[in-house]
Amino acid sequence: MAMTPARVLLTGGADQEVISTTVANEYASRDMQFLYDSRPHTPCFMVNGDSVRPLLTPTEFYEEIKVPRYFWDALLAFTRIRTAKKSVTLVALYVGHTENELIQTLADALESNPELEATLLFDALRGTRDSGKGSSASLLLPLVKAHPDRVRVSMYHTPDLSGVLKRVMPPRFNEGIGLQHMKIYTFDDALILSGANLSQDYFTNRQDRYMLIQDKEVTSYFRSLVSTVRSFSYQLKPSTSAQYALELDPHVPDPVKDCRQFRRYGLQRVRSFLKTWSTHRISPLESSCDTALFPLIQMGPLGIRQDERVTLSMLDRSLHHGRVDQGLSHMFITSGYFNFEEQYSQTIVSASTSKVTLIAASPEANGFFKSKGISKYVPDVYTLIERRFFETARKLGNEARVKIEEYRRGGWTYHAKGLWIYPPQSRVPVVSTIGSPNFGYRSLVRDLEAQLFVVTKNPSLQEKLDKELASLRQHTTAVTDATFQAPDRAVANWVKGASRVIRSMF
Repeated sequence: MAMTPARVLLTGGADQEVISTTVANEYASRDMQFLYDSRPHTPCFMVNGDSVRPLLTPTEFYEEIKVPRYFWDALLAFTRIRTAKKSVTLVALYVGHTENELIQTLADALESNPELEATLLFDALRGTRDSGKGSSASLLLPLVKAHPDRVRVSMYHTPDLSGVLKRVMPPRFNEGIGLQHMKIYTFDDALILSGANLSQDYFTNRQDRYMLIQDKEVTSYFRSLVSTVRSFSYQLKPSTSAQYALELDPHVPDPVKDCRQFRRYGLQRVRSFLKTWSTHRISPLESSCDTALFPLIQMGPLGIRQDERVTLSMLDRSLHHGRVDQGLSHMFITSGYFNFEEQYSQTIVSASTSKVTLIAASPEANGFFKSKGISKYVPDVYTLIERRFFETARKLGNEARVKIEEYRRGGWTYHAKGLWIYPPQSRVPVVSTIGSPNFGYRSLVRDLEAQLFVVTKNPSLQEKLDKELASLRQHTTAVTDATFQAPDRAVANWVKGASRVIRSMF
């Protein structure tokens, strides 16, 4: 079982603890100002860290979405579907076609509150995939029929899947071309950012990350983002000739039939959104709040690369330009899929002024483990990529500084993504990210992604972020040479050849 720095006692007693806290807050202040100064067109929201809370388990995530856990949560305005007064927003890749309880909760809330409006955004490819038992679209259609003026269900379709490619690519495989991948859940002024979708495994035994933020402005930003993407997505409508219809607003170019015009239109809409919110900037130096939130988006198909640039700059700043005179900082990066984009990978594997630990799913914790058909070989592809990374770190003489851990927990899969940065001598992190990106090629180029950089001097939030990481690492084991020598980690030669071609779709 792996341990985080917070579980290692510092020597020197209370005096050392004061030094550690001082150093941590100095780094937090520097990182706040670095992000603020280096991205002049990126919003910066200053909040009290007590309004930010990581959720630790799939069950806690589900209960937060569906209903307040306790009566006093409602009194504290921690409202969810049942107690939302004005709006509910659910954005994910898909909602499971068996999630009748969740949808019934939303239906009951709409019936009991005529002022409530619901906005839902999913991916058109995944959301309409029907295995014979239904789809996201068929599950949600009754809500649209019952409340046509208050329920809006949208389905984004990538412009990268059009023409002949659209006709020949079979369902499931066509999702590798590009998706709506953001995970955003809002309830009036409360926001949950996550990497989790809305299906049974994500509510029970698929470990992800989730962060609850109680702030009107930040929530408004993400609702505005959703509204922007909805404006160039298909709208779910009843149909007299089919089970349902997906219709574009009359002025929106069709992403399948006119992908070039669609890209131009989508880019214009997103740029307008970014311009509107670029003025929402509060300087960390001028604020009495202790936590800075920097929202970022990545929409490769439309040419929006905001998150990529900021993440790369923070990786480079921490891993190559740290103050080694105070000791090495420690960065933890997690992704359900070990498939870092080339620039990310090179920056990480050659870390020079920081330690870095990468956490990914073991083959058994991969969602494709023992799946049917060719997809059962997907864990082998990740094993191969992970091994190449491991060997590169060793060739660079960086095996002592760059470590890998694998999440392994019986009956569970792993889907968490994000990072934590521990300054030198600090037992708690001061920086974390939360959102949907996996640090891979498709996150940068193919999908729509959103995440938040959280930089905090709030002791309580720092402890909570540390506890979140510890809760993940209690189920991880270190990767060594022996890991790849195990018989069950052998990779077929044809997989080795195919991996370089198909890894951009993972």
